[in-house]
Amino acid sequence: MTDLIDPEFISEQWPSLSKMTYLNNASTGIPPLNTFNAMKEYLDNKVEALGKFEETLAMIKEIRQNLAMLLGGDYSQYAFVASTSAGINTIAHSVEYPEGSNVVVCDLEFPANYVPWQNASKWYNFDLRVVKSKNGSVPSEAFMELVDENTKVVAVSQIQFGSGFRTDLNQLAKLAHENCALLAVDIIQAAGCFETDLARAGVDFATGQAAKWLLGPIGAGYIYVDKSVLGELTPRFIGWWGVEELMEFGYFERTPLTDARKFQVGSPAMVAYVGLLESLKILHLIPGKNRERVAMDNADYLRKRLSEINVPFYDFGSEHNSAIVSCQPQDVEELHKKLIEKNIHCSVRNGRLRISPHFYNNHEEIDRIVENLR
Repeated sequence: MTDLIDPEFISEQWPSLSKMTYLNNASTGIPPLNTFNAMKEYLDNKVEALGKFEETLAMIKEIRQNLAMLLGGDYSQYAFVASTSAGINTIAHSVEYPEGSNVVVCDLEFPANYVPWQNASKWYNFDLRVVKSKNGSVPSEAFMELVDENTKVVAVSQIQFGSGFRTDLNQLAKLAHENCALLAVDIIQAAGCFETDLARAGVDFATGQAAKWLLGPIGAGYIYVDKSVLGELTPRFIGWWGVEELMEFGYFERTPLTDARKFQVGSPAMVAYVGLLESLKILHLIPGKNRERVAMDNADYLRKRLSEINVPFYDFGSEHNSAIVSCQPQDVEELHKKLIEKNIHCSVRNGRLRISPHFYNNHEEIDRIVENLR
């Protein structure tokens, strides 16, 4: 789809893709050249003691503005955390849990989105309810059986890491809000690939990090908090980045910030966020609809080719498919080793081969991996 994505732009920003077949974006994306150069420049400046704290603060605001442009809401609703796991712990320990409360998750979640809830259930004595999946999917209707008036949080991934099932956030938000519960979403497998407006979808809390479809470095995590719930959530941990008068260092009673930054405990890993900013800038050069359309075109073409060679795969239909394709060729572990030897990159998850093309991939690369699945 060269009319949507300029091949020369891809070659310029991702030169390493010409040397391999990289279809593993659900694990980590390949950062653009601009991201690498910006991080190197940052470290070079550190060696020379260059840079001012005011410049750092301005850059942090710019990153939050870019996140809002990408994911919806405004920059006051975004703050930095160390990882997706840290973000999920942030919400898990900020909610009040009256006696008899419950939290609802599903059994498809990556450990980052259930281990924190398992731990929080021991701290706060709430009932952790687990929706059972079927053939890699958990439709919104399956949550209805477990969500009730005592549910405090419905926690789900926008796209499931293993199967690629895409959640209908609007439906789940409606279900949660009808029961006065919060919808907390792990968006790491969608942000940067799927066009998402968290505010319009009714999401109360979201978290992710840069290393997958955002094509940034590991260590640049972030959270989104809806304005309607900011006042209801009380951080269990707080630090000097989360209070007013950041630049006043003397001892006095500190007041938490009123925006999402109140959840930011300490200094961010700045070199990672320097990289995230450049990756966001690159993503914004391509309209979100184009990024999504090309990634989905690659994934749909892959499904078509898998059908031709009779390799089973999950197909949830247009409403729930994503750019993650989970298939089941024979001898998957041995096959994966052979693919790596040929410099073809994908993953094995839950005993299945997971192939995850992005907008910088193409049909030729899909054909290449399919030929090795015969």
